[in-house]
Amino acid sequence: MGASGTVQGEGFVSVSIDRSAPAAGGAVPGWRVISQASEKGSAAHNEDISGAAGSCAWIIDGSAFFSGAARTIGESEGAWLVRRIDAILRANPPEDLAFPTWAEGLERQLRQDYAALGEGHPEREAGEGPSAVLGLIRLRRDGDACRIEGAVIGDVSILIRNGDRIERWTDPSSNPFEARTIAAATEDGHLPGEVISPKAMAQILRNRRSLNRQGGYWAINPGLSWRAGLRLFAATVSPGAIALLASDGFMRLVDVIAHCDEDGLMDAVARLGTAGAIAELRRLESADPLAERFRRVKIHDDATALLVTPEPRDNQVENRS
Repeated sequence: MGASGTVQGEGFVSVSIDRSAPAAGGAVPGWRVISQASEKGSAAHNEDISGAAGSCAWIIDGSAFFSGAARTIGESEGAWLVRRIDAILRANPPEDLAFPTWAEGLERQLRQDYAALGEGHPEREAGEGPSAVLGLIRLRRDGDACRIEGAVIGDVSILIRNGDRIERWTDPSSNPFEARTIAAATEDGHLPGEVISPKAMAQILRNRRSLNRQGGYWAINPGLSWRAGLRLFAATVSPGAIALLASDGFMRLVDVIAHCDEDGLMDAVARLGTAGAIAELRRLESADPLAERFRRVKIHDDATALLVTPEPRDNQVENRS
């Protein structure tokens, strides 16, 4: 086993926190996509997406819990939101902007886009509508090494393996709220074929009252400011480092089912690929069809992962979701 550590935000000594604009350096490397996969869970739509463009790579996990009719046709509002964020990132990845500055522009753009989507629909309560959690990394040249800068909001995870050391960057703010939802979902047991129980749905809507507030939890939401919840990270690594960007549905292998630890997960995706790891996850989940052994809200959540390594920009070929 190599050394590993979970880093959940500011104040942890294992990363440096950088709120300034990135310094200019030599030739900027891009990401080579080693493996990429995404699979829908129990719900009707896949609300995850991942991608890479330029020196940036990202993972986005959406949700759409609200009262009233949806404003979208053929997809959930959560799927709409993650597709919109993905399109903005692909068109103009934040290679030179400080992450807080980029987030300010994204917040403004999504507010406008969602308002246009809602034309002719009733206004919603604050916190309703779609939300999304995001993990974003970019590369900088740092002499003979590479500097990875990260921004995370919500419960996605970024795992970076550099030699025998693993860092995990995530945002734990939703953990106590997720625990309440799991308790509500499992109080009466799962019914076969039920995606989310009424009690769990009621708890999710109660949780939304704490969205994007101090003492609450954080996610991108087009109706509420969310920039204050952005967590920033940085680490200097060798050019041979690998990074795994994963949704919480994929991270069930570590966090819910405990099939492996973070080191073992990195071994698994290197050996099986991200699609192979998802297949193993689905096998384990399916063996517990009523969530009696592994307590969770949905039997199968959307599971998405992107495995990348630094590569000189001249050799980079983008791999789309």
